[in-house]
Amino acid sequence: MVLRALIVDDEYPARMELRYQLSQFPDVEIIGEATNAREAMTLINALDYDVIFLDVQMPGMTGIELARSLKGRAVVPKVVFVTAYENYAVSAFEIPATDYLLKPIEADRLAETIQRLREAKAASAGEGRPEKTGEAERPSAEARPQLSFLLCEKDDKQIPLPLNEIVYIFSEGYNVYVQTYSDRLLTRHTLQELTERLPSTQFFRSHRSYIVNIYQVKEISPYFNGAYIMKLKDKEHSEVIVSRANVKRMKELFSLG
Repeated sequence: MVLRALIVDDEYPARMELRYQLSQFPDVEIIGEATNAREAMTLINALDYDVIFLDVQMPGMTGIELARSLKGRAVVPKVVFVTAYENYAVSAFEIPATDYLLKPIEADRLAETIQRLREAKAASAGEGRPEKTGEAERPSAEARPQLSFLLCEKDDKQIPLPLNEIVYIFSEGYNVYVQTYSDRLLTRHTLQELTERLPSTQFFRSHRSYIVNIYQVKEISPYFNGAYIMKLKDKEHSEVIVSRANVKRMKELFSLG
């Protein structure tokens, strides 16, 4: 099971350090970062997270206030406070928080926290149902709502990108990028998640590494060994492969014989 994580901290070095430390755990997937509570709420409303690693002192709403505001939601992620201050621990555990980590975070201490989160998620899965708050259950992957925009990152800023501006999406190494007409942005979504949550009438998984906006396709040409090539409408006229396994679906989308 993968732990889907959000990092919320107004200090860039602190976010990068925590991201590095969490990267040592293969089952932790960081799919969002925010610099304040307002940005965090936007991300929380857009996606379901298993855990939020949350700083306490931030401009505007504090981390404690943000965590309290999550009560009563249909889906409530676990909260792990990450702070340089000891004196907020009582308030944190009254929320309640899953853990309270002091900066700089010791590797062994973080490992204990991750194990606690794993056990909580495994216990929930073992009951045969997701964690609940009141009577509302966490939706299954099949029931998760479609995205109405795609949250991307550039220059340490969060950018909500309208779907019609996406030309294609691709993976490169451990990262997933979104190509618009003239720009390339990072997203914390996985390709599999995007395949499930983008409108299937508009977005086509042409290859294990590519998702294409079919309205941004300029040309379609045979390639070799039964595969095809799509030339797209971005500034560079990018070409994306359609694997042989996905040709049938492509022909259905474009009504090709």
